[in-house]
Amino acid sequence: MIRYPGVGGAGHPARERVIPMQRARRLASTAVVAVLAVSGLTACRSEPDVAAYIGAGSPITEAEVGNVYDQAFDELTAARVKVQEQSRQAGASAEPAPPVQMPFKQQDVLNALLTVKLLEKAAAAHSVQAAAEPTVEQVVQNSNYSPNWEYTKLFTRTFQLRSALLPVVTPSALTDADLRPIYDRLIATGGGDSTPYEQFKTQLSDANKEALQQSLGLRDELLKIVADEDVKLNPRYGNQQLVLLSVTVGDKQVPLVEVSLTGADGSKAPFVTDVS
Repeated sequence: MIRYPGVGGAGHPARERVIPMQRARRLASTAVVAVLAVSGLTACRSEPDVAAYIGAGSPITEAEVGNVYDQAFDELTAARVKVQEQSRQAGASAEPAPPVQMPFKQQDVLNALLTVKLLEKAAAAHSVQAAAEPTVEQVVQNSNYSPNWEYTKLFTRTFQLRSALLPVVTPSALTDADLRPIYDRLIATGGGDSTPYEQFKTQLSDANKEALQQSLGLRDELLKIVADEDVKLNPRYGNQQLVLLSVTVGDKQVPLVEVSLTGADGSKAPFVTDVS
């Protein structure tokens, strides 16, 4: 079923819709699933402290990325130390503590920062404000994030901005050029049965068509912003994909509509270059 717009799960309003493929149960609306093809870990030569440029404004610095990441890491480390101390006081045997398991990476932090900045530019162009939901508390209910983390707030804002933008963007026509890759991904990842492509596209419900057309329309607007703003990425963070619509297959999210930001050697978005 479709979860759109918003975050899937308890506490998030959603309209249920059916996609005509038995194993593709729902199209989950998402703004910042960090699908990262990490390629190239070489630090930038001329701008080693910059993670990304977006237009003439302030760049996203490595320090900004590191601060967001370190905040969560430090909180989790402190919690682990507290548990260890409580166990010691209770007389438990002292065993080496496992390393802190971070629920996101620095690449994900840059992904969230990029997504927020690009969506905010789109929102300003349409004179719309971020939606009130989902709230941070609602996101926390469906994740292992802390409400205190800046990353959680960034993650939440991506959903809020996307929810505000989808109704106001110009929907894109659902062409074979866009729909066929979506179908192929569903088949390749086990998210669809053997329904022939021609049958699949004719059986799409109006609700599914609307979800796809709006997400594709938002994608097209963001691609124009990326080109106009001359976005540049530090290649050490890898290529970034800002996912706008995904399907849940088992316990994984498979991206269906995305904005791909590649480095200077990439071919998907040649107007995006690295800052080295």
